[in-house]
Amino acid sequence: MKQFYKENRVFCILMIVVLVCFFIIVGLGLSYILRSNDTNSYGNRLDGMSDVKITKKIKSNMEASVREFEKVTDVTINVHGKIVYFDITFDDEASLDDAKNTSIKCLELFEEEYLNYYDIQFLLINNRYLAEKDNKDESTESDNMFPIMGYRKAGATTITWSHNAY
Repeated sequence: MKQFYKENRVFCILMIVVLVCFFIIVGLGLSYILRSNDTNSYGNRLDGMSDVKITKKIKSNMEASVREFEKVTDVTINVHGKIVYFDITFDDEASLDDAKNTSIKCLELFEEEYLNYYDIQFLLINNRYLAEKDNKDESTESDNMFPIMGYRKAGATTITWSHNAY
C-alpha cells in the first residue's frame, strides 16, 4: 500500500478530494430535498394570517349582510389562503352598475387590516343570465344580463373589472 501511494501520490490526493466533494454535494442535495418537503405550499405568504383570520362566524355574518343588500338573491363566500371569493347572484332587475355597487358595499364589511391582508375576488351573475344560459338561446342579449368578475389586490383602493363576458 505504501508503494502504491508513493507511486500514485497525486492520483490518491485527487481521489480523496473528489470523494469529499461528492459527499458534500450529496449531503447538500439531500438537505435541500428534505427541507423543501417540510414547507407549506404557500411558503411564507401566509405569515401573519392568525392576526386577521376570517373565521366561519365572520364569514356567515358577511354572507347574511350581503344577502340583505338590495337585488341580491344568493351569495357564497370562500376563503382560500389570502384570497376571499365572493360569488353573488342578483335578481333579474339588477343592472351591471347595481352589481358593481354591491361589491363595493361588500368591501365596507371588512375592517382595514383585513383589506390590507386579503385579495378579494368577485363573481357577479344575475338570474336572467343563468336562465338564458340554461336555455342555450344567446339571441336575447340585454344590458341586464351579465356575468362579470372583479379583483381587488390587498391594499389596493379600487376593484379591477373584467369585460362583460356575455
